[in-house]
Amino acid sequence: TTASNNAQVDASSSGIDDASGGGGGGGQSDANAGNVDAAPACASGRQVFLAFEGVTLTRATTDATQNHAQWIGVGTATVPPFHPNDANRMGEIQTIVDGVKSRLATTPITVVTTRPASGPYVMIVMGGSNQIVGSNYTFATSDHDCGDTTKNDVGWVSDAPSLSYVPDLIVGTIGWGLGLQGTNDPTDCMCAWANNCDSAAGACTLSASIATTQSNGNTTCPNQNPQNEVAAFSTQFCQ
Repeated sequence: TTASNNAQVDASSSGIDDASGGGGGGGQSDANAGNVDAAPACASGRQVFLAFEGVTLTRATTDATQNHAQWIGVGTATVPPFHPNDANRMGEIQTIVDGVKSRLATTPITVVTTRPASGPYVMIVMGGSNQIVGSNYTFATSDHDCGDTTKNDVGWVSDAPSLSYVPDLIVGTIGWGLGLQGTNDPTDCMCAWANNCDSAAGACTLSASIATTQSNGNTTCPNQNPQNEVAAFSTQFCQ
């Protein structure tokens, strides 16, 4: 069953002393970035939807198609658009989308910025602060879904981290929803998830076999040490 607890990446656990961040590169340019979205590559049709334009979430059994998230700490959370007052906002969004696509380039996962007409899809809500979503975690959070039982996951990434770190957080949020555990490898995409790993600079990577840590105050998924992150993103995500 889906775990009721959620994980975090925040300024203290990721080794980042302020909003300038400390992990993840901007990624490479991608012809399918931005609002020109490619057809789903997964046979199941499952995609990743990056929601930059604001979403109102209701606390209920998690379902991205209904804007329901069981992990929020308030009854309703109105998440504002990502960096709404930045002059180069669209350029920042493009950088993030390119970075996520670069990190997932070896997987069949399609990343879009417009909501799919139907599920299954993972929605990562971008923007606002942890106070808005009622979370103790300042950078990112989601349900820890052991076994990936919920296909329409909902995750959240705040306005606080640097643009270079945001793609790492997005990939980590997806992985947490797949039931992956945190790791202590600073270059790994699951570094700092429910542990004290300090993320390194540069784009995070996915490992085919990596040691994991037990979650600090959160559900620890079984049979995830070592874990195959490549299989989770390349095979499990599409099932």
